[in-house]
Amino acid sequence: MEEFPQLRSIFERTKDGIGKFMSMLQPIIDNAQDEHTRLYYHHIYEEEEQRLDRLNELIPHLNSIISEGKAAQLSNRELSRLLSDINLERFGLHNFREHLELAMYEFTGEEDREWLSQMRDNTQADYLTVKEVMAGLTERVADVKVGNLVDHDEGHSIHQVDHLQASAGALKDTGSHSSPQQVVEVSKPGKKGLTVGSLRLT
Repeated sequence: MEEFPQLRSIFERTKDGIGKFMSMLQPIIDNAQDEHTRLYYHHIYEEEEQRLDRLNELIPHLNSIISEGKAAQLSNRELSRLLSDINLERFGLHNFREHLELAMYEFTGEEDREWLSQMRDNTQADYLTVKEVMAGLTERVADVKVGNLVDHDEGHSIHQVDHLQASAGALKDTGSHSSPQQVVEVSKPGKKGLTVGSLRLT
């Protein structure tokens, strides 16, 4: 499957981005002036940390399959698990893009905002690529069961900002935050229940 090297490059790129993003969030968490801000960014940090753990398993697995040419030897069960893991990281890319958008309310420095904006655009492009690749793979291996392929962007628009504005309004109660140039609709941070960061397909 020639798509695997392409997916590996995407996941390696997002892994590097997550590492830098977490290092940006840590001082905000450590120096938060109120519990709401601390919990808000700690929630985002933990989701990305859990995703980093998953990528640290998935990338070497893809490396092994690619370097040893084992794709054709995968059983249906192994392929199903692999495609489910890849699909989970598609959701992870969607969440990461939203987390980058949210962070743009906090980071006002030109250099930080430029990196966040660039990473957001790259992540959006990677998300759409993985979405397309997954659609093609599941078509070609129709007899293999894959996890939920629901489109997280269905009904979403780059201009729908209700949830983000509500979140930003809450944060402004505790300090001054600037708005990102572009935002996407997201669920309210801290909402209880299962999140992509806490999911692990079996």
